[in-house]
Formats: sequence, C-alpha cells, structure tokens
Amino acid sequence: MKFDRRGFLAGGGAAAFLALRPHVAEATPQNFVPYLSCGADSRSDYIVAGLDRNGAAIFVRPLPNRGHGVTVHPRGDEAVAFARRPGRFALVLDTADGRTRHRLSSADGRHFYGHGAYSRDGAFLFATENDYEAGDGVLGVYDAARNYERLGEMRSHGIGPHDVRLMPHGKTLAVANGGIRTHPDQGRAKLNIATMAPSLAYVDTESGRLLDRVELPSRLHKLSIRHLDVNAVGSVAFAMQYEGDRRNRIPLVGLHDSDGTVRLLRADAQRERRMRHYVGSVAFDASGKVVAATSPRGHVATFWDVTSGRLLAQVKAVDASGLAATSRDGHFIIAGGNGLIQEVDAQTGTAMPLSTQNSGLRWDNHIGAARRENASSPS
Repeated sequence: MKFDRRGFLAGGGAAAFLALRPHVAEATPQNFVPYLSCGADSRSDYIVAGLDRNGAAIFVRPLPNRGHGVTVHPRGDEAVAFARRPGRFALVLDTADGRTRHRLSSADGRHFYGHGAYSRDGAFLFATENDYEAGDGVLGVYDAARNYERLGEMRSHGIGPHDVRLMPHGKTLAVANGGIRTHPDQGRAKLNIATMAPSLAYVDTESGRLLDRVELPSRLHKLSIRHLDVNAVGSVAFAMQYEGDRRNRIPLVGLHDSDGTVRLLRADAQRERRMRHYVGSVAFDASGKVVAATSPRGHVATFWDVTSGRLLAQVKAVDASGLAATSRDGHFIIAGGNGLIQEVDAQTGTAMPLSTQNSGLRWDNHIGAARRENASSPS
C-alpha cells in the first residue's frame, strides 16, 4: 500500500508494512446486531441504531450530525458510521451495544463522503474523501488495529468518490466516482454539472495504482455513479443518479460483470419513470443472483435477475433508501424515511412489514449488514 503522506512515500516500504501486519479478522462474535442504520428520532435528532433480524431497534445512539453509510468490520464486532457529505466525523461503534469506541475526524482540507470499506483482514479502513481545494477524490487510509490513526491517502482516480467496496480477492477497491465537484463552503451545491465525468475505478490496495476504469458513454456523462455492491464472483452492481433533463429516459442501475462486460439494466418506460432519475442504494441478495435498487424519490424498490438482466418486480417503498440482503436468497430488508421496515421477496414482489416497535424512528439512506465481507468469495 503506497501512502502519499506521513512518511509512507516508498511503495516497497509500505507494501512491506502491510505484509507484516497481523491478520485481525479471525473470530466472529455472536452478540452483534445483524443490521445498522443512521436516521433520526422523534425529536429529529440524528441517531444510529442497531437492528435485529425483525427490524426492531436493539440500541439507539446519538450522532453529532446527520449520518449516512455504515461500514461493518469483517470481524463483525465494530462498525463505522460516517457523516453525510460534507461531514467531518465518523464514529467507530461496538455492534453489540452501540457505544463509541473511537471518533474519527477528517484531515485538514478533507471531508468524508459517507462511505468506507475495510481491508480483507480488517486491519485498514479506506474512506471516500474530498480534497476540496484541488477538487480531487481521495481514499483516506486508517489503521483500524491502532485506534484508527490516519496513515495517509490514495487517489480515487476521479472526482467525487462516494461509495467504495472491496473486491472478493481482497486486493482491489471498486470506487464509485460520482463525477460531481463540491466544496464545503458552498454546502451541497454541485459545481460542475456541465462537465461532470463519472467513473467506476478499480484501485490496487497496496500501491494505489489505477487498475481499470469504467466510463459511461459521453451522452450519459450526467449520470452520476453513486453506490455499489459486489457479489462473491466479482460482479459489481452500481447505482446512479441523473443530473440531466428530467424528460429523458435513463438507465439507473448497471452491472460490471466479472468478465468485464458492462450492462445497463432497463425496465419498461412506466417503471423507469417511477424511479424518478434517482437510486439511493443497491444490493445483491445472498445468492448474488438478484440485485435490488431503491428509489426514495419515486417511493419504489426495483429488482433484477443478474444473469438475464430481466426486471423481476417493482414494489412500493415509501421514502425508502436503506437496503440490505437477508440470509434468504432473493430477500431484502428495506427501511424508509417514514420509519417502516419491510422484507421483500424479489421473485414474487411481496412485501412484509417488520417491527412496529421503533416508535418515532425514521431511517436514512443506507443499512449496514453486520456480516463478514465476501465470506464465501474465492481467496
């Protein structure tokens, strides 16, 4: 791993440092919650919660500001709740009771984009960040085994990196470069819509080198690649948000298959219009053969067969963005801004409301699943 700050300038030395580090993701504890999500309580204070398999809150902890994504350690006992862009905090939580183990602050001249990914052994955390004066995306690198000290950063090889996932072999990061330049002095304003250039970048974890990049056709350059999921065979699902003319009919979910093929999934015109040019989360099911996408602006969730690209179902999901696979093939848990959590069978399109015990809680954009990352993947 080649770091460009804090003395890690020599690629060989950094790679040797990584090789000598102990593998920390050994035992998986049994008392952590299966799901975590950020949100707000009945007073509109920001929170992060741990949920059981029925969607009931096991713990609720305050956040200093609005949260976004939650990334779970491969060991399962801790997770990181990231601030929503352009936030500067991230909290490392105990997944048994929600207590804060560590608090991270973004480096000078950087802010978090809301997502991160652990290395395969859990020794390092990679966080999507903005070098906002230069307008470049970076991946902050944190030493998870040593109180999450920030060791340095690598380029994301694009502008506006939002989501990041570790590929199954554990040596490459897939990065969703949304292509949109922002600056915290201008809040959440999008500064380069006319020239935005989204990409899906593959970055070597040891050297920071760009291994591959997927770019959309020029006519789709306003289609921001925002969120990712990866299945056990190395196919990447990517979710997009359109910044162009709202009259256009645009694909919003894509697959980058393990053989290098890029597929943009299409539905009929009526169902595509219901997605309102916006996908909030994307996830593979437990089998890796079904992909789901939530569209909170359109109040729907949409499901596709991965092999054929065929639309399986689209179901009502009011203000729902949070999404995660359950342990059952073809089943997903979906959480909404109205507080409803439901389990959906993608094959039949049936939705079953889950817990009604979360009085006053409303759910934000994402659900983190407390499970080993790529546990069934090839080594």
